[in-house]
Amino acid sequence: MSSLQEPPQLDPTRLAAQYATVRRFSERLAEPLSPEDCAMQSMPDVSPTRWHLAHTTWFFETFLLKSQAGYRVYDERFEYLFNSYYNAVGQQFPRHRRGQISRPGLAETMQYRHYVDQQLCERLANGDCGPAAWAILQLGLQHEQQHQELMLTDIKHVLFGNPLYPAYDQSLAADGDVPQRSQAGATPRALQWQSFAGGISEAGWPAADGFSFDNEQPRHSVLLQPHQIATRCVSNGEYLDFV
Repeated sequence: MSSLQEPPQLDPTRLAAQYATVRRFSERLAEPLSPEDCAMQSMPDVSPTRWHLAHTTWFFETFLLKSQAGYRVYDERFEYLFNSYYNAVGQQFPRHRRGQISRPGLAETMQYRHYVDQQLCERLANGDCGPAAWAILQLGLQHEQQHQELMLTDIKHVLFGNPLYPAYDQSLAADGDVPQRSQAGATPRALQWQSFAGGISEAGWPAADGFSFDNEQPRHSVLLQPHQIATRCVSNGEYLDFV
């Protein structure tokens, strides 16, 4: 008997609502930031907030809208600027130089987002997108949520490099607050080990429980040996001692 599972049926109405929620949340993450904040690239592994906002939009335009009859691409040049690593699509602007992309600015980037949102939502409402497009839409939403995490980690590094230690969201910080450093040499709580019996365990995501990436399936049985897991994370000092 095959262990492969059929993917769950997708609800286009629910996907359309989820699309609006996810896209709006990305913009909410950028609201506390200035246009200058959104353009910063503090190291090669950081991408500007503005680039994240444009790249996630490029994904929907490239893999969903371009194949739709009558769709007009917002700006053909954006394919080079905002493609990350999709070699089959075309060449990409070097990752470590994304902070040099001063145009389009933040305002035009938001116009680009809203243009794609309007075009895609109209097609969803009109029933122009079939099941294959729904699956790509769901993947695109998961992709954008990954970039939402990156937006936060990247801006954290950007703001940390500023000697003024600006808060990401001033409404969450009292006036004059300065980040408090952890006390050097602080002793962590005692580390203990929790034991677990071995046996047969299930690995992989159940297809019936919603979205999963392809490397999380098919669900299968694995043999686990008896093992132990620490009751807290390893401290920096313990890691240095180990090294």
